[in-house]
Amino acid sequence: MKKKIFGTILAAALVVSQAVTVFAAGSKVGEASLAGDNAGQYTMTAITSSVEGVEAASMEAILAVNANPSSLQAVADVAPDLADELAGKEAITPFFDLTSAVETEDGYAVTLSVSSLTSAMTDVKLLHYSTARSLWEIVEPTNVDYANKLISAEFEDLSPVAVIANTGAAASDGAEGTSPQTGMASNWMVWLGAAVVLAAAGVVTYRKARQ
Repeated sequence: MKKKIFGTILAAALVVSQAVTVFAAGSKVGEASLAGDNAGQYTMTAITSSVEGVEAASMEAILAVNANPSSLQAVADVAPDLADELAGKEAITPFFDLTSAVETEDGYAVTLSVSSLTSAMTDVKLLHYSTARSLWEIVEPTNVDYANKLISAEFEDLSPVAVIANTGAAASDGAEGTSPQTGMASNWMVWLGAAVVLAAAGVVTYRKARQ
């Protein structure tokens, strides 16, 4: 009987661990990388400290977003003219320093591979701090390829940039797209199932002890 009870508890523990795994898989933040021929033309560097040409307040905002993708308000505080554009959005990549050794008069056409991009995300844009012009700006992508997780855009100059979007949760509030079914609601169902199994094991143990 003890073996059966132990087996039941072990099964419940497995269910709980699966719930944690599902929750972790629901993260909306992923890495970005250069796609195709861009890998030989540009360089992407992770931002962990100060970047040359970025003033202190903007640098603090960049690091705040990298620490918490939902904190785009930190950028809105230093660039209030972008507050409306940033409202309801989250960073779906960290800020990274995008540079090129090739100067061009026509700007820089870049295609990024973004692992976290899904069709549930809407109004995908790039948030860019221009070190050349000392300003924040929103860059509209020239193409968003959800199937291949690619985002193309043209920049006047290069420096810290992050991809932002209305994520699944925001998209459900009137925007096109649907929220993926791997969020908190589905996790609560799994946790509830684990609780039921554990409760059943407790009842069996109690009855056995009374006999």
